[in-house]
Amino acid sequence: MTGPHLPFAYQAIDRSGAVSRGVLSAPDEATLVRRLSADGLTVLKVSPAAAPKGDGQNRGLKPGERVLVLRQLGLMLEAGVSLLEAMDTVAQGMQSRKGKAQFQAAIAALRRGDSLGQALEEHAPGFPDYLYAMARVGEASGRIAEVLKQAAEQMAYEDRLRRDFGNAMTYPAFLLTAGLGAVAFIFTQVVPRFGAMIGEDRSRVPAMSRWVLAAGEYANAHIGLVGIVLGALIALAVVIATNPAIKGRAYTLAHGLPVVGGVIQAREIAAWARLTSFALTNGVPILSAVALARAAVPIGPFRQGLNQLDTDLKAGLTLDASLSAHTKLEAMDLSLLRAGQRSGAVGSMFGFMADNYENRLRDSMKRMTSLLEPTAIGAISLIVGFVALSLVLALSSVYEGVV
Repeated sequence: MTGPHLPFAYQAIDRSGAVSRGVLSAPDEATLVRRLSADGLTVLKVSPAAAPKGDGQNRGLKPGERVLVLRQLGLMLEAGVSLLEAMDTVAQGMQSRKGKAQFQAAIAALRRGDSLGQALEEHAPGFPDYLYAMARVGEASGRIAEVLKQAAEQMAYEDRLRRDFGNAMTYPAFLLTAGLGAVAFIFTQVVPRFGAMIGEDRSRVPAMSRWVLAAGEYANAHIGLVGIVLGALIALAVVIATNPAIKGRAYTLAHGLPVVGGVIQAREIAAWARLTSFALTNGVPILSAVALARAAVPIGPFRQGLNQLDTDLKAGLTLDASLSAHTKLEAMDLSLLRAGQRSGAVGSMFGFMADNYENRLRDSMKRMTSLLEPTAIGAISLIVGFVALSLVLALSSVYEGVV
């Protein structure tokens, strides 16, 4: 069993006599020397890397940095720079130690003969799944530079979507947080005072008023316990959000939600259609193209339908017939693919479909974010209104008993 990996700085000479320097992670110095020797390097010096100053250099690559890395790689490859040299140049310019170590491990895998897609997927995680699939398309078609540039543009587009969604969520989240704070104040400070005014005899108080008074008095008497419970719920939410199995189930369930499901479906189909279009227009055979594009789709209902596509195509079934039987693509989409198969322009039809679903994705996100604000206001208003009505009914019942 290997111990934890530590960063080591090394200096070595490659087969051409050039000096290579970098930082790689390994359990110990001997393991790193063996790895570098297997890559054809003659090791001159290995020493523990200096500890990073602060957390900034020890983090992974940010989304914007990943986009920049792909653009730089594509630009250098277009200029005639070799893939290994381009990746080494990009890695040396990274401020993130973790990102640099990942790319240097990918470079070592390339030197051992791994494909670019395999090297990035195994040693540089964190990129979208479609990047690894697109890298394989680029290798199959001999157009890696163009593939990386298109992947960068797709990542930049999705990053803009995430930022727009985050900005749109800021105000509803503020409203919800402020509303919950107000409800908590009412239950812990206001409701107990009304309970003291009403007294112990609550036989005339309506049932819902008694429930509100009891809840407020309990919360006031056990504020510490309430805080612990809230903290536990937040911790549970964090655990659920970071658990891949639970996230997968939640992702599958989200497909059935009214608005969220439309957003998820549009994103999946757009990414799948875009990659399929690129593969077909670059001469990748249809069976290889659909297999590569399927790898970019998250596990879920749509991915399950695509799993049948290979078998159907090998059995002689047409593309549109298989997708009609196993997915929920619309009739217009299937009609486009049918026309593309007849005219030999199915790749272009997939590109048109991708544009269409990306437009739908933007519209769906706008609708979803526009609904969040009134939903948050309505939910808080209902809770506050319920509490206020319960207190008014409680006071009214006591007043009637006195009169």
